Amino acid sequence: MVDAEVFLDTGYLIALEDADDQDHEAARDHWQRLPAFPILTTTSYVFDEVVTFFNGRGHIKRLSRLVRSF
Repeated sequence: MVDAEVFLDTGYLIALEDADDQDHEAARDHWQRLPAFPILTTTSYVFDEVVTFFNGRGHIKRLSRLVRSF
């Protein structure tokens, strides 16, 4: 079995969690098609942008749920 590696960028992470995002369905469909236990890669900059996005909109619970899911 070949391991799947996914780079988690800001737009992808936001789209996964934010149902109002225009790419939400595509991101969720992609996520659900990944094999179990993919190798997830991101940067501290991406993490900071995602935190800033959700915190700035008062969506701390969404942010917390997203972080716990990884």
